[in-house]
Amino acid sequence: MSPSGRFVAIVRQDIQNWTLWDAASGAVHREGAKHDGTGACICKVTRTGRISVKEECPVEVHSGGLTAVAFSPCGQRFATGDLLGAVILWDAQTEEAVQRMHAVSGTVMSLAFSVEGERLASALINGSICVWDATTGALVRTIPRAHPIYASIVHFSSRENGLLVSAGSDHRIRLWDVESGGMKESFDGFIVAVFSPDGRNIVTTNSEEIQLVDAESGTELVRMVGHGFFVFSAAWC
Repeated sequence: MSPSGRFVAIVRQDIQNWTLWDAASGAVHREGAKHDGTGACICKVTRTGRISVKEECPVEVHSGGLTAVAFSPCGQRFATGDLLGAVILWDAQTEEAVQRMHAVSGTVMSLAFSVEGERLASALINGSICVWDATTGALVRTIPRAHPIYASIVHFSSRENGLLVSAGSDHRIRLWDVESGGMKESFDGFIVAVFSPDGRNIVTTNSEEIQLVDAESGTELVRMVGHGFFVFSAAWC
């Protein structure tokens, strides 16, 4: 969801394309270029809905199916990640690619902007985490093997320069210092982890439970049961 609540961004693994939906009407607002797998552009949906055929694609395109998407805090940009580890920054108004970033190969499992929008983090299936400068596209830091198997979720804290990471492999939550790349805390969690808006608590989920924990100590505060199957996403409002 965009910060304004106007748009919903959707990506799919089977295509190299993104879609912005109007949250009020449910209509497609804009759609990225579609490709045939070789880099050739098949078509592009314009603002008026007409289809225009292009002979060549711009350099800044994904070459693998899309797996992650995140809006910047200001809503002016959004990022997409693909199966091969590439991350692209897009201008939400012009739908043009602003930056293309690719440092580590592997499926991008999650993307997250810092609260100020200056940093962008990507968690890869191989367990590594990349932190990028969201303005220049420069790689700020790589945290190799942040988790034993894979990193599923990355999320920035609003209180400090801490990066929250949750892995479905070992059910451990790890807090990282973005600038140094060092791990600050590690405690038991589930397969999803998201900071509260004030950065004081973390909500985590597993197959049937939702757990609220203290972000500093990892102490469980509340546990809620209600789902009958795996919960793969959580959000604060």
